[in-house]
Amino acid sequence: MKKIKFAIASTFIIVFVIEIFSFAAEVKNILPATTTVPAVPAATPKRIQQPPVPPAAHVAPTVAPTQIQQPPPLAPISDNYSYNPSGKPDPFRPFIAVVDVAEKQQITKKAEASMFPLQRAETEKYRVVGIAGDKDHRVAIVEDTAKKFYPLFIGTHIGLYNGKVIEIMADRVIVEEYETKKAKRLILKLRKN
Repeated sequence: MKKIKFAIASTFIIVFVIEIFSFAAEVKNILPATTTVPAVPAATPKRIQQPPVPPAAHVAPTVAPTQIQQPPPLAPISDNYSYNPSGKPDPFRPFIAVVDVAEKQQITKKAEASMFPLQRAETEKYRVVGIAGDKDHRVAIVEDTAKKFYPLFIGTHIGLYNGKVIEIMADRVIVEEYETKKAKRLILKLRKN
C-alpha cells in the first residue's frame, strides 16, 4: 500500500514540476524583449548575451529608444459652432409652473386614482356607519359607494382635497379640508338606521 501511495505522489510531483517549467517557458516566449542591455565597458572580458528574440506572432512591434512616435497633429479649431437645442431642456424655463384649470382637473383625476382608497372620492361620498370607543380613543367606521368599510382615526387622511380627520365625537366625525388655502370643515354625521 505504501508503494502505491509513493508512486502516486511521485507522479503528481513530476507532473507538477513539468507544468511549472512549461508555464515558465510560455511566459518567457510571450513577454516582449523591452529591456535594454546597459553598455559594457571595453575593459571587461565577459560578454553579455542578448535575450532570445521571441516568435513574431506573440510580440508587439518594439520601437528603438531613439525613435519616438509623435501623435498626429490636432485639427485646427473652427469658430463655426452652432448649438442644437432639440431634445435638450430649456435652461431658462422656470422649474415651478403655475397650475391652471386643466392641470387642476388632471390633479383631481390623479387623486381619484390614488393608491389610498379613502383618497379616491370626495369626503361627502363617505357615510359614517359606526363609532366606537371612549372620548379619548374613538374609532369611526365609514362606508363608501362600493359598500366597503374603512376605519377612521384622528389624523386619517380622507377625500380629494387633502382632508384630515381632526375630531371624532359620539355622533359625528369632523374633517378639515384644504380645497383652497383656507381650511374648510366638514361634518359627517352618524347614520342612525
